[in-house]
Amino acid sequence: MRLPQWAKWLLWAVLILVVLAFASPVGLKALGAALITDDPLHPADAILVIGGESRQGDRVMHAVKLFKRGLAPLLVLSGTPLGFRTHEADVMRRHAEYLGVPPARILTVKHDSDSTREEAGVVMPILKGRGLKEVILVTSNYHTARAKRIFERAAGPSGPRFLVSSVDDGQFKPEDWWKRRRYAKTFVYEAIKTVWSAVEVE
Repeated sequence: MRLPQWAKWLLWAVLILVVLAFASPVGLKALGAALITDDPLHPADAILVIGGESRQGDRVMHAVKLFKRGLAPLLVLSGTPLGFRTHEADVMRRHAEYLGVPPARILTVKHDSDSTREEAGVVMPILKGRGLKEVILVTSNYHTARAKRIFERAAGPSGPRFLVSSVDDGQFKPEDWWKRRRYAKTFVYEAIKTVWSAVEVE
């Protein structure tokens, strides 16, 4: 009997858990590194910061540094509601302006997405509508590999093309993630989301 794709991914998830139970530090480090993509950067059309910002604003700070290096002329800030009359995208905009980005160089994208896949579905038409061909995608290090796959899938063959720049926001260290509860929790959550994102597209 041929297994459906989602069942295959579930089996992979179980296999990963078994490996984790018996893996060596070298193997565990490799699993942590598998979550991260960090592309060589060159000038692009825009820098996109996706939702899920840390309290310290690590993603925006990283994106502003790239902006000031001249890697793109536009900063796109995507986010979801935070609470009463407070929106993540607005907070990110104020932070970027405080750090010296001209308001005219900032585009905010407000949405109420529950996943990176839904967020890509909202953001992608806006990027394509502006004719952007290459975008630097900024997100937390543990989120980079999955985010790139999702955004590239949403972009399709017509693009834009994505270069990923990872941010260390203190939630994950691939070299010793199994030694600290915060890092291990981040790994498990991201591994589950990686499997789920694969199941969603089937």
